[in-house]
Amino acid sequence: MALTKRIKCFKYMVYCYIVLLAVTGCAQIFLGTSLLWGHSGHYGVVQNRLWAPAALLLCLGPGTFILCWIGCQATNQKKKCLLGLFATFLVINILIQFLLCGWSLAMREHLPSSVEIYIDDSFVEFLDKFSRTKVDNLHLWNRMQSQLQCCGVDGPLDYRRLSLPWSCCSRPETAYESACDTHYKRGCLAVVSEQIKYTLLITAFGAAIIAIFQSLGLFCVVHLAILYGKNDNGYDNNKLSKKRQQQFLPLSIQDKRQDIPSPLSLSPTAPGHRVLKTSAPGGKK
Repeated sequence: MALTKRIKCFKYMVYCYIVLLAVTGCAQIFLGTSLLWGHSGHYGVVQNRLWAPAALLLCLGPGTFILCWIGCQATNQKKKCLLGLFATFLVINILIQFLLCGWSLAMREHLPSSVEIYIDDSFVEFLDKFSRTKVDNLHLWNRMQSQLQCCGVDGPLDYRRLSLPWSCCSRPETAYESACDTHYKRGCLAVVSEQIKYTLLITAFGAAIIAIFQSLGLFCVVHLAILYGKNDNGYDNNKLSKKRQQQFLPLSIQDKRQDIPSPLSLSPTAPGHRVLKTSAPGGKK
């Protein structure tokens, strides 16, 4: 009876934990999507690099919902093996998120040198095209300089041999007007580096916090699997003990339990049976 109450208690705790898992899955999808959307403003400048941590965090969201489904099925069906599989996948998911946290922080430490190489290569291509056309108002660098309010790689002096593009002007009159009175002073390298650093930091801390929340109910899942195993063993032992007790009962009691009539209780008028004669009292036949 006590085992049944413990199973019921931990069963409801696992259900609450599955709801918490679903919430963390929504947080993974929302956070990963937001970080990737912020990265889309300069993804071409950095040669489509440095987006993998946010994308991995986004992909873990649907995986968490699959884990929630496995956990519900295992709890409802009271299957010890399925609960063990659920706990194993949970541990793998949590470890991946902690590794993602370390990967993001390590990438953040080596960020300035790698971003500088990517931006320099992209800016050289932009200068070559700008020196020939000067009207490509849809170019990635024009859009980025206008959105991030920056100019060049290190500042406006990068255009010392050319006129400033319209995207460097704080108040451009038209997209084709290159001359302007005021322009942005800061370079795009510092702005993009700060944004990517912020994105990687949010990815690292978000993955770590979500992993901590997902590990809160892991003990309940493991303990419920153990209780299901004890319950199954107890049920099998009870069946085996009852069967052994029945085997060692006297034959007459076994016959009564199995509702098999005794040969002495057969009806004398039953066809095919002899009538058993007993001696009359007093020695008379």
